[in-house]
Amino acid sequence: MKTQMRYQKILALVSLIISALCIVYALLFCTPIVEMSALTHAATAYANRPSPINGNDTYDLCQSVNYVLLILGVVFILIVAFVYITASNKRRNYYITNYISVIGIAAYAFAMGVLIIALTAACQNSFLTVVDWEAYREFVDDQIVQIVQYGDDMTVWYIGYALAVIVILSAAAWVLNLIWKIKLMKGEKALLQAGLAKEVA
Repeated sequence: MKTQMRYQKILALVSLIISALCIVYALLFCTPIVEMSALTHAATAYANRPSPINGNDTYDLCQSVNYVLLILGVVFILIVAFVYITASNKRRNYYITNYISVIGIAAYAFAMGVLIIALTAACQNSFLTVVDWEAYREFVDDQIVQIVQYGDDMTVWYIGYALAVIVILSAAAWVLNLIWKIKLMKGEKALLQAGLAKEVA
């Protein structure tokens, strides 16, 4: 039981850190998109004609996704806080509120991880296929292109996929925690009942 209780304490702390990382990722998510959009407008002004880069739709999509990711991260932190409020991180025996908090965080983390993958993939696809990077390189001043080559940089998307996998793994860890806890609780109950029965006999 002691090992399991130590495990659930560590898991709750790790989940708190992961939820904070989700918010940080949301805050950084649009950085390349915003800079690409700014360069698009700069290029438009430079050439004094409409831009053929088609970056605005991608910018709008990623801004919407950015907002959703931020909300998901905030809700994740609140759910982790509920785990602490119900003492699911340190309680020896689980009660109804503990089951609710643990099942809730596992279900939410899994759904959130899947959403991060789907939303990141949608933005990446738009970034790669909707934006005309050849026109971008021709349209933007050479010195600017040497500084920013976002069409070739997949870092922000890879970070999103990695974070999603971590979030999903945390969901699996909470499920394991619950199964482990139920098994130990049943074992302790059986031992107590056996002890009481022996005393009565």
